[in-house]
Amino acid sequence: MKIFLTILFLIFAIVCQSQVSSKKTDELKPPFKNQGEQEKYWAQELFKKEYKKTTYKVYSGKIVKTDTSKFTYDNKFFKVGYANKSLELIFTKGILYPQLISGYTTEPRKSEKELDSLSKTERYFYEMSRGDQLYISNLKELPFLSNSPKVKRFRFWLSRPKSANPQVFLFELTNEKATNDTDLKTFLEHAKLTFLKAGWIVI
Repeated sequence: MKIFLTILFLIFAIVCQSQVSSKKTDELKPPFKNQGEQEKYWAQELFKKEYKKTTYKVYSGKIVKTDTSKFTYDNKFFKVGYANKSLELIFTKGILYPQLISGYTTEPRKSEKELDSLSKTERYFYEMSRGDQLYISNLKELPFLSNSPKVKRFRFWLSRPKSANPQVFLFELTNEKATNDTDLKTFLEHAKLTFLKAGWIVI
């Protein structure tokens, strides 16, 4: 009888664990109560429709931190605003770097006179191609987009010089050794970038 009860208990435990691990986060659907819910929905849809897991290489060159928020990677840099100090590891470890967004080449810097002669569209694409003065703000994790302790998904706003509106970027970090007990700092120490995608313009 005891053996029967033990087997029955184990089966029950396995079924419950399976249900917990396979539980999906409820999908967001319109209508929305506010702009925040709308943007969460856009993030959800971008991952749903455009996600393709790709493992990116960590930056191999020298990374120089020149003040509390500036990180230089060769001839390009990020100015970064973040609330959680642990998130700094994303930049000091070279998980995320400017070349992933604007490439490794840089056009010669135009004079102010030459820049003034460009239209707004021309100036936007010029600054986008240079990518040497990028500012990251509103960096935050989006826990509702992940059901696994091995995966964390994030959002940030990217601003370029002379551009009035920032652009939203979404990215994913994966740490195959992470568990439910892994804290953020430890997770980032061994994380790899597995998705990066430009999203919508912030109006």
